[in-house]
Amino acid sequence: MSGSATGPVLVDADGLRRFARGVLETAGLDGESAALSSDVLVRTTMRGVESHGIWFLDRYVRQLREGGANRAARVRPVADHGGLLVLDGDAGLGLAVASRATRTAIERAGAHGLAVVSVRNANHFGAAGHYALMCAEAGYLGLVTSNTPPIMAVTGSRSRVIGNNPLAFGVPRTAAPPVVLDIAMSRVAGGKVRMAIERGDQVPLGWILDPDGNPTTDPEDFFVRRGALLPMEDHKGYGLALMVEALSAGLSGAAMTSAVGNWLHTPDTPSDTGFFLMVIDVRTGGPFDAFQDRMRSLCEEIAGAPRAPSVDRIVMPGDLEHEREVVALAHGVPLRGEIWSTLGELAETLGLEDELASIRR
Repeated sequence: MSGSATGPVLVDADGLRRFARGVLETAGLDGESAALSSDVLVRTTMRGVESHGIWFLDRYVRQLREGGANRAARVRPVADHGGLLVLDGDAGLGLAVASRATRTAIERAGAHGLAVVSVRNANHFGAAGHYALMCAEAGYLGLVTSNTPPIMAVTGSRSRVIGNNPLAFGVPRTAAPPVVLDIAMSRVAGGKVRMAIERGDQVPLGWILDPDGNPTTDPEDFFVRRGALLPMEDHKGYGLALMVEALSAGLSGAAMTSAVGNWLHTPDTPSDTGFFLMVIDVRTGGPFDAFQDRMRSLCEEIAGAPRAPSVDRIVMPGDLEHEREVVALAHGVPLRGEIWSTLGELAETLGLEDELASIRR
């Protein structure tokens, strides 16, 4: 099998995009949607966010094939008030729906100075940071949120009550990469717990609860036996998750908490996930003309702070991801052997083995 490997495999970035796009098109997605979706997955992987990157490709294919994601989705406006827009995702693949919603939000912010776009009837959209980065690279400030199925406990509960509900924030700065913050409200993303299962590892105490509400280090207590993630900093993570639920689903009319479908466990059913995007025009010459210069000064002051012992540098959110992407573009994208093997199985199923083999460096 072309995808079999035990150690890391280096692949060409553009080749990985072509392969992912071909896989999604073979699964029935149109060319534009496949291109948008593959860009989310590959760029996320290049930036080192392995838990939300190409590793999920087979799961999205399953969702498309089993009917949970509409292969012919047409995103349409439900309410349109210029800078305020509500969209229906038509149960489309979340990667493509969110990419289109972000493009629309940027266009509307360019016309009105500020845009708020609310999306319902969508599906899992991968890494929230990708869409915040899209905004920042276009010269806009972007705030992006999504709700998820309930997989996290809240303060005082012992079981799943709310999603780990990601939030991402992206801003441009003069002569430097954008600042991009991308966080979930749990102490750790669920994808990292899944990765521990694949590796046969335990997880640190404090990440998850077992089904009875007891702290555990066994990742199967979460993924197999349906325990819960724990919120970051207890009531703070819980409160932020509630805020994201209100923005993403309360505003849009999407499903909330227990009504949100779990796309990993029921790939044949649309999840009715909600997104929220707030985009502000901070381009040079606009209403916030000096913002990018001020952002650069702010970051330089923080980066220049006295460092703790043994610390080489203070970084801004998004700096390390940017550096990984630069290296990946120049020298190839490193994939863990397990991920390469998963891609190999997918390629074999779809008759794309030659295409996958050709991207290996």
